[in-house]
Amino acid sequence: MRLPFPLNLRVGTDIIATNRILCPIKPDQKRLLQLTKRYLHPSEIHILNQRFPSWASSASLTGLQIRQLSGWLAGRWAAKEAAKKAWGATLLSFKELKVEPESGGAVLMVCDVGGHDSIESSSVISDKVTEQVAQLSISHDGDYTVATVIATPLHDDIMAKLRARKALAEARVSGLE
Repeated sequence: MRLPFPLNLRVGTDIIATNRILCPIKPDQKRLLQLTKRYLHPSEIHILNQRFPSWASSASLTGLQIRQLSGWLAGRWAAKEAAKKAWGATLLSFKELKVEPESGGAVLMVCDVGGHDSIESSSVISDKVTEQVAQLSISHDGDYTVATVIATPLHDDIMAKLRARKALAEARVSGLE
């Protein structure tokens, strides 16, 4: 007889070569700006601006600063990929996932589907769960960054929002056919 795992936990892991984010020899500034705009949560962009004030102008960064910036961004990328795996939620966008520092140097992975526009931020959904936290570990070794997320299943309110998003996307696709 096999005893099942006693906890409702899921694990997600991702690894990335840091130079895929920003090549240390010849940084591509246009690609860097597009990448950060596409996958960083607004709170992460705020932290990025505080931690690396001149990040948007990679020409002014030293080789060490480029490696540090690349490692930081690669950590966010790997963490978000790991979170999608742990939560089994491919419909979560990168911008709905954020790495959030905790006191003592720890970091959390936060799923934030609350929306940042006026329609979704209205009081209509104020009684719904829009954020969920998971445990996150990010490690760097040489040219690689790895992240692991341990999470419980997404809350029913978040899943309902994701199901509605999927239905809308499928309706748009079938309307085009």
